[in-house]
Amino acid sequence: MRKGRVAEIISEMLYKPGERPEDYEIVFLSRDGDKDTEIVRGSEIKPLHDRIIVGGREIPHHRIVEIRRRGVVLWRKV
Repeated sequence: MRKGRVAEIISEMLYKPGERPEDYEIVFLSRDGDKDTEIVRGSEIKPLHDRIIVGGREIPHHRIVEIRRRGVVLWRKV
């Protein structure tokens, strides 16, 4: 089965030589009633199959709405 684009970008961010996870921002739909989305740096996540771990919370890839590197949008959910 082919990886989704979100998984590919996260994999490149974490494992491709020369990439710096702190240069990436991941925007995801929040389950916090006070805000619609949250933003985390790539250096703050741990990958786990079809989700990421952020501060002990599991965020499925389908809740990720945008990934940026140094302010440039690499992927956006349409």
